Amino acid sequence: MRKKEDYYTFNEYIKNNNLTPSEEDYIEMIYRLKLEKDKVQVKDISKQLNIKPPSVTKMIKKLNDKKLLIYRKYDNIELTELGYSMGEKLLNRHNTIREFLTILGIESSLHEETETIEHTINMETLIKMEELINFFYENKEILGKLRAYQEENKIKG
Repeated sequence: MRKKEDYYTFNEYIKNNNLTPSEEDYIEMIYRLKLEKDKVQVKDISKQLNIKPPSVTKMIKKLNDKKLLIYRKYDNIELTELGYSMGEKLLNRHNTIREFLTILGIESSLHEETETIEHTINMETLIKMEELINFFYENKEILGKLRAYQEENKIKG
């Protein structure tokens, strides 16, 4: 179970830094890639986000100027301590929203909905989502009842 306080630090940072949704996506993706491999390069980000390398380089330079990562031409991309912390929080936000939507039974548009919501959600809503997720996982019988209800009332199309 995550602590609520973790979100307040992130909220304060975002309020003062004003990252765009695209910048958030880049930091989150670099963080994800860093979890999988030691070296992250422009081509890796380009492939994962389906964006051309010159556009990735342009964004990486912006994030370097914001002190979220360290970029040197033709070298690996390294997150700063702040970038790493932010990437972790962005990924947690993403996963919380995804888990909430999964509990709701969203399937076909899960990724698209998660991506849309994560850039507009406020901290209070995110915290309440997490509380509900934790409640369901601590009360599996209630989650089972929800699943049965969803199955029973599935709209036939």
